[in-house]
Amino acid sequence: MDIVYDIETYSNCFLLTAEQADGPLRWCFEISDRINESQAITYWCQHMGNFGHRMVGFNNIGFDYPVLHHLLRSGRSDAATLYAKAQSIINTQDGEQRWAHQVYPSDRVVPQLDLFRVMHFDNRARSTSLKALEFNMRADTIKDLPFPVGTVLTPEQIVTLREYNLHDVRATKQFYHQILPMIRFREELTARYGRDFLNHNDTKIGKDYFIMELERAGVSCYNVGPEGRTPRQTPRPQLVLKDAILPWIKFEQPEFQRVLEWLKAQTITETKGVFKDLTATINGFTFVFGTGGIHGSVENECVESDADNVIVDLDVTSYYPTLAIANGFYPEHLGTTFVDIYRDLFAQRAKYPKESPEGQMLKLALNGVFGDSNNRFSVFYDPLYMARVTLNGQLLLCLLAEQLLKIGGLRLLQVNTDGITVHMPRENMGGLHQVLDWWGRATRLHIEENHYSRMFIGDVNSYIAEYEE
Repeated sequence: MDIVYDIETYSNCFLLTAEQADGPLRWCFEISDRINESQAITYWCQHMGNFGHRMVGFNNIGFDYPVLHHLLRSGRSDAATLYAKAQSIINTQDGEQRWAHQVYPSDRVVPQLDLFRVMHFDNRARSTSLKALEFNMRADTIKDLPFPVGTVLTPEQIVTLREYNLHDVRATKQFYHQILPMIRFREELTARYGRDFLNHNDTKIGKDYFIMELERAGVSCYNVGPEGRTPRQTPRPQLVLKDAILPWIKFEQPEFQRVLEWLKAQTITETKGVFKDLTATINGFTFVFGTGGIHGSVENECVESDADNVIVDLDVTSYYPTLAIANGFYPEHLGTTFVDIYRDLFAQRAKYPKESPEGQMLKLALNGVFGDSNNRFSVFYDPLYMARVTLNGQLLLCLLAEQLLKIGGLRLLQVNTDGITVHMPRENMGGLHQVLDWWGRATRLHIEENHYSRMFIGDVNSYIAEYEE
């Protein structure tokens, strides 16, 4: 049974409210000047753990449960002690001690499911509050914390806080049911592979599965020493970009050739910002090069297909994974076995329905690994591997664009990381397919073709496309 819960901590009041995820049962506990139910909380948690129940929260692994565990270790506490623990957790979130309060799964009295982590909201770029979720879920009411942190509460204010505490539990419960398929997916993976995927975000599921496959093939992913387990990596003091670029790439367009020659001349020590202002403009369309991929777009336009012209979207299938597989790119410390496993996972994915747990996980494994190639804390860290994928990915799309622009009446609308969108005469589709066949043979990659009836384009990141069908 899943129990959704939330805590509130003030210097003279601690509240824990919980509600059955699939039923009406509710528990409310208070530790304050007027009542101390800390022993009741301890007995309740022990009961939950003994009967195999699970506590569900929002950032509960990072905050709620460490505070609660502090109480469970002693069996009894006052509100001031728990408030001090809560403030200590908050004050160390951004420092070197940010992991000091974490409780290992094996030490938890009750298993924890953290919706905050499942959704990867613990990533700074994705961080989302429960209040924002309430708005997005169109909750009937949205309540903010009724009293400033540190307030010494009156009995009347404690009553108000209890109502707020229950409100947050109800909001968390609503969110739990919205993402229940994601939770069930993680439960299936955990049962199938004997590894705890429960609080993993999507990307971490993919990376961990890939690591499992590497280790099963005899590739060591971690070093074990006096400092514990550390990831094996290939750090590089500098990158000679010429070493990353496929030697057969050459251009007819002077603008593309200029970019290629500039890249080959670079030796860099830092990837961030290295491509600032690196662009190529051809027939009025500007290609913008970046660390992660290429992009470009017409802006503020509505484009339509008609009897004579059609919008064609060309998307490279699993571009970065298949690019690495086709060219044998791999992090140096993981060796060629990395490519073998990548190729095997790609083949396996084709055997499963896309929405099956296996299909979803294999997709995550294929896509999640590349993102960690420039992560200094990852077993996949090798900046040269990252550069080989991203640089060649951009240049090969330029190679495709160069040939597409030879087709009469064709106009580029967008280029973005793994594909190109064009507007062109229907009568010249034969020429388009000739270019795609040539590019596919040269790169050993596959392109998926879709036709749009209309596109409403703000810029490269803001557009709506309507399929012809």
